[in-house]
Amino acid sequence: MLRKLFIILVLILPAQQLYAENRNFPDFTQLVEKTAPAVVNISATRSANQNTRRSLLDEFFQRRGVNPQQESRPQQNSEGSGFIISDDGYVLTNRHVILLADIITVRLNNGREYKAELIGEDSGTDVALLKIDGDDLPVLQTGHSEQLKVGEWVLGFGAPFGFDQTVTAGIVSAKRRTLGTEQYVPYIQTDVAINPGNSGGPLVSLNGKVVGINSQILSQTGGYIGLSFAIPIELALHVAEQLKEYGQVHRGFLGVQYQNVTYDLAQAFGMEKVEGALLTRVTKNSVAANAGLKKGDIVLTLGGKSVERAGELPFIVGLIAPGTTVKVDFLRNSKIQQLDLKVGERPLPAEEVAEAEQKFDSSNLGMMIENINDEIRKTIESDGVIVSRVQDGPAARAGLRRQDIILSLANQNISSVEQFNELVSTLTKGESYLILVLSSTGGYRFMSLQIPN
Repeated sequence: MLRKLFIILVLILPAQQLYAENRNFPDFTQLVEKTAPAVVNISATRSANQNTRRSLLDEFFQRRGVNPQQESRPQQNSEGSGFIISDDGYVLTNRHVILLADIITVRLNNGREYKAELIGEDSGTDVALLKIDGDDLPVLQTGHSEQLKVGEWVLGFGAPFGFDQTVTAGIVSAKRRTLGTEQYVPYIQTDVAINPGNSGGPLVSLNGKVVGINSQILSQTGGYIGLSFAIPIELALHVAEQLKEYGQVHRGFLGVQYQNVTYDLAQAFGMEKVEGALLTRVTKNSVAANAGLKKGDIVLTLGGKSVERAGELPFIVGLIAPGTTVKVDFLRNSKIQQLDLKVGERPLPAEEVAEAEQKFDSSNLGMMIENINDEIRKTIESDGVIVSRVQDGPAARAGLRRQDIILSLANQNISSVEQFNELVSTLTKGESYLILVLSSTGGYRFMSLQIPN
């Protein structure tokens, strides 16, 4: 009898212990009730003939909120999320949610709708600031993402696939992540379930404060697979203040290119620790060159902030107001040195676009093209160039559309923008040539492209 009782106790006690542990799981109900009123659904309506200047390489993999097949329809609609940061109606969201929208509608959880004014947008961080007319609106308090710890619980709010007021939970997986060309954002990585429609929604800590804006997922299917990324709230608020005051963002600029310091490189440079940003190029007459930095220098600190990895350098520089003088600690010839550097200003997006048009639209076909990256090349198992913009001209008349990938022209395979433009320059003006395209909808098709006189 005693033996049976002992066996029963052995079986019951672990179950009771597990139950007790489960009872310690956080209860999100009060946090959700407190947060939900300030989370909004955002609908963006845009004309089908609008052209976008956002990166097609990002859009090809990550931002498929608008179906390319909709481009032939009178209007395009996209859904996203956002949250109210002031009781007089300022709303934060992602730029790609409202990009080129003619009408922006903000809907609160009580069903009330407002027409929103776009105060400003920033392509460098994918942050947009909206304004709706209202008083005493519910507001979310903002926290500090730097205080987040890996493994900490966080909640994501939004409207995945159009389902308003959806809440998902997860943990912080990592901090200060870099993603492709998004060089100004030290992303918070989480395993919170984020899907199309969650973009722009708040990432909230257990103390009920916003710590980030849910922005991207890393997925080749467009759906959640456990890798979600949020923009730190401090950075988003910094951008929002500049958009409110200037209508655009002024960020610092050095004029350098850089790479990570590996263990082997650290040994070669006589470093005790693997850290810093190794400068691989210092542009002539840039602020970095004028201050005395050279190729081969390793930047260790800038403005009092440590550069642990190369990808952190643009985070730090981008937050410094142009014209500010900062101290730079760097390694040269195995010795740590210091200099003063007056931070420059990064060229505005309009200037960058003008430069890109001169570089990429030299063929006079009425389109802009970009080189594809290794991910796209691997996916389509071919070289090519991607169409990033189409205006009136031979390309539009041939039927080319944004996001099409040009594979060949005049029976010659296309490998780069430069090779494409060089080929066009050798073809007979006024003649038409076959061009093979991988459509943005996934099909292959031949077109007849006329070379302009």
